[in-house]
Amino acid sequence: MIDREVCVMIAAAGMGRRMNLKQNKQYLPIHGKPMVRHTIEIFDGMDEISFIVLLIREGEEAMMRDILKAMDLNHSIYLVVGGDERQDTIWQGLQFLKNWDGILLTHDGARPFVTEEEVRAVIQGAQNSGACCLMTPMKDTVKISEDGLWSAVTPDRSKLFAIQTPQGFEKEILVRAYEQAFDEGYYGTDDCSLVEKTGRKVQLIRGSYNNIKITTPEDLIFADAIYSDRKSP
Repeated sequence: MIDREVCVMIAAAGMGRRMNLKQNKQYLPIHGKPMVRHTIEIFDGMDEISFIVLLIREGEEAMMRDILKAMDLNHSIYLVVGGDERQDTIWQGLQFLKNWDGILLTHDGARPFVTEEEVRAVIQGAQNSGACCLMTPMKDTVKISEDGLWSAVTPDRSKLFAIQTPQGFEKEILVRAYEQAFDEGYYGTDDCSLVEKTGRKVQLIRGSYNNIKITTPEDLIFADAIYSDRKSP
């Protein structure tokens, strides 16, 4: 049972460089609706969520407000302008939540296929352990290389996991991790990596291979297939 307020911060400030786009990939359509709208709808439809914070790029406020106006929303949604890097963006969200305390989820706007069941599992995991994230076991063999030309070592695949969002935290645990990261000049690849730098373990929760992050043009093909499969009778 969840007995705390739950906020989700949706990071939608990326530029989509790997998409070879001049616009924010979050606004690319998936079956007629902007990608980020699909993502918002998942959390907006959940009673467990108290409110939503959308982290957006400067200058895109009007575009995002137009998307929200077209939706029949159940929750309060706040717009916060992010920074140059994802870590800077999440930090801006944490500053906005300075006087709030509860369970905080961080999610990629470009992951529109997470399920309510997965979100609930992360909320419960955050309440139980303080820090958790979704993951899937690696299906491919992974090589470590210093130069990208020659393989140095092949790690044991059974110990490798692909990490997803949402990631869930007791809010103050994430705040302290961010403060330490900025004090040390460290930028991590996700929020859990910052928490791990403080010496705290992060609980792993099994997710789905369908919870893809749309990053490259090829991902749009998978996105279309996932959407069509979910909508088929």
